[in-house]
Formats: sequence, C-alpha cells, structure tokens
Amino acid sequence: MPRPSRLASLLLLAALSPAASTHAADPGAAAARTELHAIQSLAERSTDAALRRLEVLQASVPETAPYALRQELLRAEVWIREDAGQLEQSYAAERKAYQLALANKDHAGATRARLGEVRQLLDRNRTEQAQTLLDDIRAGAPADAPAGVHAMLDSIQGDVHNARSRFDKALAAYLSALKLLQGYPGAADHRTSLYGRIAQVYVNSDHAEKAIETTRQGLAEPGITPRASASLWLTEGIAMIRLDRGRDGIAAFRQALGLAEQAGLDGMEASIRGNIADYYLRQHDYPRAELEARKALEVSLRVKDDNLILMAKANLGFGLMGQGKTAEALPLIDGVIARLRKAGAVADVEAMLDEKGRMHEAAGQYRLALATVREQQALQLSSARSARDRAIAGLQEEFDASQRTRQIAMLKRENELKDAELDSRHRAQLATAFAAVLTVLACAVVYLLYRRAARSNAQLQTLNRQLEYHSMRDALTGLHNRRSFLEKMQARTGARAERRAVAPSGVDCFVLMDIDHFKSINDRWGHAVGDAVLVEVAHRLNAAMRDSDMVVRWGGEEFMVYAPGTDPGYIAVLAARILEAIGSAPVDAETCTVPVTVTAGVVWLPPAAGGEIDWQSATRLADWALYQGKTGGRNQARILSRLHAPPAIVLAALDGAHGIAPAGLFEVECVPGPRTAP
Repeated sequence: MPRPSRLASLLLLAALSPAASTHAADPGAAAARTELHAIQSLAERSTDAALRRLEVLQASVPETAPYALRQELLRAEVWIREDAGQLEQSYAAERKAYQLALANKDHAGATRARLGEVRQLLDRNRTEQAQTLLDDIRAGAPADAPAGVHAMLDSIQGDVHNARSRFDKALAAYLSALKLLQGYPGAADHRTSLYGRIAQVYVNSDHAEKAIETTRQGLAEPGITPRASASLWLTEGIAMIRLDRGRDGIAAFRQALGLAEQAGLDGMEASIRGNIADYYLRQHDYPRAELEARKALEVSLRVKDDNLILMAKANLGFGLMGQGKTAEALPLIDGVIARLRKAGAVADVEAMLDEKGRMHEAAGQYRLALATVREQQALQLSSARSARDRAIAGLQEEFDASQRTRQIAMLKRENELKDAELDSRHRAQLATAFAAVLTVLACAVVYLLYRRAARSNAQLQTLNRQLEYHSMRDALTGLHNRRSFLEKMQARTGARAERRAVAPSGVDCFVLMDIDHFKSINDRWGHAVGDAVLVEVAHRLNAAMRDSDMVVRWGGEEFMVYAPGTDPGYIAVLAARILEAIGSAPVDAETCTVPVTVTAGVVWLPPAAGGEIDWQSATRLADWALYQGKTGGRNQARILSRLHAPPAIVLAALDGAHGIAPAGLFEVECVPGPRTAP
C-alpha cells in the first residue's frame, strides 16, 4: 500500500503556526520565504532539484533568523527528504524541529514534531510502541492548539489503527480528522491525504467499491498536487484489482506511475511498480512481472528503501521462477527470506515460503515443494512454541512477583516482632502484667502468620495447576497441544500389551488435517481474522468429536484428531463428518465472512497387513495422505483403508519414492468435502 503523504499536513500546520505572522517586517525573512515557496512548487516536479535548492537556502539563513522561518525550513526538509527516500535524514530534521520548538516554547509545534517519532516506529512495524508514544503526545498536547494539530493527531491515530488491522477504529479517526478540516482555508491537500487514507482502510477491510468512491472524492478536491493524485490513483488501482477488474486496475497504476515520474517521486514510483509486478505474478504473466520488478528494483536501490528493495527482489525472484529460471531466481528469493528472518518478520517469511512451495509444485518439483512446506511448517511450529513459552514465562513472572511481595511482607512482620521483643525487654521491669499481654499478642501474630502461610500454599497450588494446564493446552484455541498428545501416546504405548490380551473393540484412528489456503486468509483479511478462523475451526472440531476423542492443535493451521476405539466401517463417516462440520458454513469473523475448508489424511491402527507399526509411523502415513489430498485439489480426506504389505515396507517405499506411492502397496479412499462458494 502507498505510504500516506505528509506534505498536506506540514503545509497546513505551517499556515496554522502561531508564530507565522511575526516575521512580516523582516525583509530578509520575506525573501527567504519567497524562495521557500518556489522550492515547494519545484518539489512537485523534481524532489532532487528542490532538495538542492533547499540546502542552499538553509545555509544562507543564520541562526538569528526568526523562529517561524527556521521552523518552516525544517518542515519543508522533512517531507522533501522523505519523498527523496532519505527517511533517516527526514526523521533527523523532525527531531531538530522538536528541539527548536521546545527552545521557543512553541508547545503546538513541539506536539507536531514529536509525531515524527510515531511515524518512525510505524515504518519499523513497532505498532505497540507507536500507540504508547502517541497516547503520551496526545496527553501533553496543549488544549488551545490549532485545529490542524488535533487533525494531525487523529490522522496518525488512524495510521496506527490501520497498521494494527483495527480498520473500524482507523476509519473513525480519519473521519474525525476530516471533520475538523471541513471548510478550513488552506486544508485542501490535507483533506485529499485523508481521503487516500480512508480509501486504504476500505481496501484493507474488503470494501473495494467504497474505496473507489472515496478516491474519486479526493481527486475532485480543487488544486490537488501530483503527489496526492498519484497516491489516490495507486489506491484506486489496488481496489480495482480486488474487484477482479484487472484492466482498470492497471490503467489506474499507469496513471499513478506517470504522475510519480513527472514529480520525481522515486519512492512512490518503486511502490507502484511493485504493485504492478505483483499483479502480473497473480496473473501468471511472468515475463511482464520480471520486467516491472527489475524497474522497481532499480528505483528502490536509488532511494535506498530496504522495504521496497526486498519487495522488488521477491517479485523479481518469483517472476524468474515462474519462467523456469530457477537457478537465477532462488538466490533472490532465499536472500529475501534470510533478510526477513534476521529482522524477525516471521509472518512474511511464512508467506514467502508458501509462495516458493507453490512455485516448486507448479513446476513439478515435488521434492523441493515438500521440503519448502516442511520448512514452513517448522517455522510455524517454532512460532507457536515461542508464543507458548512467552505465555508460561509471563505466568512464572507473575508468580515470582507475588512471591517477592509476600517475602517483603514477611520480613517487615519479622522486623516488627523483633522491635516489639526489644521494647518488651526494656519495659519488663515496669509492669509484669504487660508480659501476659505481649504473650497473647505473640500467639495472635503466630496464628495470623500460620493462616497467611496456609493461604499462600493454597494460592501456590492454584498457580501450579494453572501452569500445568497451560503447558498442556494451546494458548489460542484451548485445544490439546503436542506435549499433551505425546504424553497420551506414551500412555498408549505402555498399555499396548494389556490391550492385546483383550478382544479389541475397535481401532485407533489418526486424522491429520490442514486448513486450506490459510495464508491467503491472513493476506486478505489480516492475522486477527486468521486467529478467529483457527478458534472457530477448533470449536467445530470439538463439537463434532466424541468425549473420548482427543483434538490437538498440531501447529500453525494443522490439527490432529486421535479417536481410539473406532469402528473401521465408521471411519469414512467420521472423515465426512469432520469435513462437513468445518466446511459447511463460513466463519463469521465480525468484520468479514470467511469460507473455510480443510484437507485431511486418515490412518488407523492396527493396519490390515501384518507387522508392528507405532503411532509415529501412523502420523507419517497420515501426513503423506494429507499431502496427496492437497495436490489432488484440497477440501477432501484421503484414507489409507488397507495395507497390502507390512508397514515397514510401505514406509520405506514412500521414503525411497520421494512421497510417490508405488502401486499395490495400499488402498486409498477419497472422501470429498462439502461444496462451498469460492
């Protein structure tokens, strides 16, 4: 998505500055301001030329110049350097503006300049820190600040909500800012910027028609700048593509690209070309995707924006890979994945691995595709384990804090007792009657300490039970986790000999399933909706299974069902019931309705053929069946209904054939899922 333009906000606040009218009598300041206005106009056509003239102007303005002029020069430097792709220098200029405002007791100007820190945190994806800092800035903002300052606070609050996928709150914040600026003189550019932000929210919340309507309102504003116009056209192009109007979307992208090239907006040009390349990738037009990605990479390297460079390299790699140029593509793709890993962008790494696996699969490189899927699953499992460890560490920290509090209270009480004992010794000769009183008091204290110790032990037992529960359950869905499943399997192995002595009442069934296209759900609706889908799928699985069955979150979007004592003739019915329970109705995630299906692999123990088989081998067979279901179209269950060879031979054959089953080793039954709307 395009980065929101700040030019309008900065120019508006320049006009609203309380010191803006204190310099009219200074001829030197008037000449400098005339040159500054010319530079601002030049920046609409060429940021590089405008920046060179601005640096010359700044060097000619002494430190004794009026405060308002020096502040305007810094504000102009902020947005021109940003458009030139010099983000760190832009943030440095904003910090200078903040210090200058503090030195001149311009509280409104200081409030405005501190918002640069919030934008810097947003650019680095530190949304929680950005919200905390924004709350602090808003609390310290002067009550009599101009309407433009309050509008800017609301605008950046909307940016924070948008980055956190809280689209309803982002929309409310942007509309509040827009209301403050309605009818305000000199605020047309700021209103245009807000229209662009509102349109982005509509795109993110899957209301593309509203987004197009909003961009047209912004384009209708009088005197719109090329920068704001390019941003609106870019947003409209994204909305058009969401509506499957690819030709109109590309036309909008081209309109935005022409404006960005005309104004010398290299950062925006790189973003636009990245979106064009991504569109061609989705259309499988890999030569065009490669061409646009190469142009985007050239511009991104020129502006030195790491995010744009990574996006361009990823698009170029997938464009080359789609043309079968794997040797040239993989270094680019793997390089981007390595950079994202180092930055801790786990979700982006998962998305890259998913796309890489799809490319391998489309090229018929099933072994490489399977290896990539395994790498993605390992990353998802590691993420889930890290989240669990953080939750347990939080509980342990809370418990330790309560223990420290109790220890401090106990030490304080001990000191009080010692002081009382010393005092009683000094006063013993005065009245022996006090000894009895002190004895009674000491007994009371001991009793109270005993009661407190008893309560502390009870609380400790409660905390231990909570820790034990959370160590055996998935933090998001409340299902059993892998640790709980492993303990169940150990108990099953220990009781296997005992079960052999009794006539079996059924078989142990293992169902391994994976939510179809889960990465696309996260990409389209955000990770909050993805979490809601995981929780609802877990709820539906629990409702569909028996009390004696065990439902496990296996990792990421994978789930496992262990159903002991199942009638072999009922297993196909069980698989169909699971598919129907999950896929028969879409998931209501409050902000959207998400169609969800799963693909499953089913195995039961003991197998039909002779030979021993453990649960680990059963899960490997179920995983193989799951993969066959995915390659066969998804939304189905593949059941290994009968083995015609000992399990060890079947497993060795699967390993040797790279996951392709030799004929005659076993029978596979396919159970289709419910029909769903696309």
